[in-house]
Amino acid sequence: MSKFEFIMMFVSVVVAFAMSELLMGWGRLIRARERVRHPFLLGGWSIWLLMIMTYHYLGFWEYQVYDFTRVGPMLLFMAAPIMMVLLTFVVTPDLRHFQEIDLEEHFFSAKNWFFAMAVVFLLLSRASDPLLPDYDETWESRLWGAVIIIASIAVLLFTNNRRLHYAFMIGNLLFLGYISFSLPVRGLTGF
Repeated sequence: MSKFEFIMMFVSVVVAFAMSELLMGWGRLIRARERVRHPFLLGGWSIWLLMIMTYHYLGFWEYQVYDFTRVGPMLLFMAAPIMMVLLTFVVTPDLRHFQEIDLEEHFFSAKNWFFAMAVVFLLLSRASDPLLPDYDETWESRLWGAVIIIASIAVLLFTNNRRLHYAFMIGNLLFLGYISFSLPVRGLTGF
């Protein structure tokens, strides 16, 4: 077993934990659908998060060329998946028995945590790119997708405007959908 395979086993468990937390949250909301109101904003951003998680996981493949011999780069490599798990805890609400929940209200109460942590996650995802041997030639192309996503979600930290949140959510989903079919996965943010 190579060092990369060994590290990827651990990373896979962390990423799987994040995805399972998100999907179990969806399951709890679906089971309680009669008690849930206004699911679209939270649902859209959680789909965005699932897409980002998928990109992140696929981006690990490039790192098989890096020789993980020091703990520092490995911790840097692991920081983003750990932040991913924490993000899922922020976005999925706690449902109590027989409690009515307005998911839009929950979203706006947690939005600053969510978007701040999403920005940190995306920055941590890009922080390990300099470990790649082709980084000197590819840093510029790796940067643009992350800059677009980070800038668009950072704006949402400063507003509670519903229309703006819906517009940026739809724009982000369309952007990720577009690049899903047009760009190869690059680094840990995948674009």
